[in-house]
Amino acid sequence: MSAKSQQQLRTLLDARSVAQVEAILLACQIVDPEAFQLDHDGKPVGNWREGHLHWLPVGRDRGNGGRIKLAGHPTSPIAERLVNGMEAVIELERLRELAKDKEALMPGSPRDAVMRYFGLPRLDFIPHMDDFDAKRKLLEIASTIRQKLRVVLAYDKQAREFAIIVRDEGMGQCPERVHRTLLSLGQTDKADKPYMIGVFGQGGSSAFATSEYSIIISRRASDLVGPGEDGIGWSIVRQIFPKGRRDPYFAYLAANQDGSVPSFDGATADAVGFKQGSYFCHVKYDFGSSGSAIARVLYQALNHVLFNPILPYDLYTIDKERPEPMQGTAQRLARQTALLGPQKSLDKSFANQPVGAVA
Repeated sequence: MSAKSQQQLRTLLDARSVAQVEAILLACQIVDPEAFQLDHDGKPVGNWREGHLHWLPVGRDRGNGGRIKLAGHPTSPIAERLVNGMEAVIELERLRELAKDKEALMPGSPRDAVMRYFGLPRLDFIPHMDDFDAKRKLLEIASTIRQKLRVVLAYDKQAREFAIIVRDEGMGQCPERVHRTLLSLGQTDKADKPYMIGVFGQGGSSAFATSEYSIIISRRASDLVGPGEDGIGWSIVRQIFPKGRRDPYFAYLAANQDGSVPSFDGATADAVGFKQGSYFCHVKYDFGSSGSAIARVLYQALNHVLFNPILPYDLYTIDKERPEPMQGTAQRLARQTALLGPQKSLDKSFANQPVGAVA
């Protein structure tokens, strides 16, 4: 560990604007993507410079542009990132369970997993509970979980740029596996895990297309790493426009020819307070035509898209120190109906209309 590496990691974690990211890139030794070639599998061939960073295609797919630009709405990739974070929090507990008992049967669904590992039922069930003490205990559990999963909306007033940060304190990844997991496309082991939510390993990558740059940082939970595996991997994603071609692609910074990312040691991560999990910062995020109401729109959109989420999370909006607890529109409706009482309804009422014969 060195003071320089600590400062470099802090700089990565503090970056919120294009100017800050480009200052980071300027300080790195990066080979121009035009100075080396990629084969059909996206692997570098020829002119690899040891000790330098290289731009390699996300997912090792030189034609990944079309696959990444799939999001229909700017909030969809954020929701996908949140789902990935929920899965990381759940998988951390599953791996800890297997460490104690290799024969432990896996949960049959995401909700089964959440009940087994956290004792948390459906979030829209809690407001209707009559047992006050039991309800309070579940709300305390939900509050603890929210601290492990959060979204931050940041705004650089000088550059007039938004950044979206999604941070989970789940299982995380070793530096050697970041490119095979967080920077992969369509590669997943979720299909044989019924307690996972997604299956295609694709959606979160759409956030690369709505950002100028994306910073990825990840560290495996300490009780899951083997000897010599502790460390914190990082990379930056951007779009590359090759000279003489009309098919841009998204690339990440790789430190080695096998595609693995640059990293810092575990002591450096400890020094800056990064214990475990993954961090995504999408810089100069394009929210389309939402205008100045982005904070309100984001709150409403995420609650709508994640209508009844498996796990709650926190949303920090611009200049707000206290987060908005995010538990989905289903929970908000349930809370409202519980306040109104069993004899009331949220259905819209209509005045009586006369019924006449059709001519």
